[in-house]
Amino acid sequence: MIVDDDQSTGSDLPERLLLVDGHHLFHRTYNALPRSIVGNDGAPIQGAYGFVGALLRLLRRFTPTHLCIPFDPMEPPFRRVLFPEYRTGRPRGTVEEVANFDAQVAQVHQVLSYLGILYPMVGGFEADDVIGALAGVATQRDLPTIIVSGDRDLLQLVNSQVTVFMPKGQDGEFHTPALVRDRWGVDPQAFAALKALMGDASDHIPGVPGIGPRTAATLIAQHGDLETLYAALATLPPRQATLLETYRERVFLNIRLVTIVTTLDLPTDLDLYRWSTTSTWTAASLLAAVGLRG
Repeated sequence: MIVDDDQSTGSDLPERLLLVDGHHLFHRTYNALPRSIVGNDGAPIQGAYGFVGALLRLLRRFTPTHLCIPFDPMEPPFRRVLFPEYRTGRPRGTVEEVANFDAQVAQVHQVLSYLGILYPMVGGFEADDVIGALAGVATQRDLPTIIVSGDRDLLQLVNSQVTVFMPKGQDGEFHTPALVRDRWGVDPQAFAALKALMGDASDHIPGVPGIGPRTAATLIAQHGDLETLYAALATLPPRQATLLETYRERVFLNIRLVTIVTTLDLPTDLDLYRWSTTSTWTAASLLAAVGLRG
């Protein structure tokens, strides 16, 4: 399911859920725009300004009837309890920069509240997990869903009803089941197993040494999942079998780290996420409306 830029507008819009990874979009705009963009108090507001502008473009492009923008909560995710090095390689800057970053996230939440857009956060989990839970409910109810994020973990959610749109430059790329298979060599439902073998440097998750993306994809494509793969170690070339056995514990920890949790304690009545507006906003006018910028 792909939506292009030429969707019609009006009351006859097809029903569609748009799930935006709030922290990913904020990080992207926070780092892309100059800190010379300031608010009424003189503090940098470039992240909030860019987030609002990017969100408005997404809304015009995808014209959703249902909308949700999950964020990561302040407390660490359960994955860091399992693996303390998880996502620890992401510096956030000086004390002052961290304080300003957090202040701008709060400003984004202020704007979303003003617009009546829900931005759920579930303690101990990540925005990915909230997205996974809501995408699963939408799939069960035949509601087409677009996920906006640059996080490849979300590719495991792709199916005939769920598309992941990854922003790139001024545009982006739609990830369908066919594209995931073509690019990664496995079906979306096997993507987590692929990552468990090859690791993910961006999250500080080490993979199996000597098992790169191509070999990992071949192994998963042939065996389907990790349990079946490990049951067939005796049939593999000795070097591969030895590596997989040596790092068995790591692999099965990795699958817990990279698998998106789809059962969470959050509202799943999709009518709660129904959203529409007749207002024509710009980033500047919205920030002015909530008193953040003149």
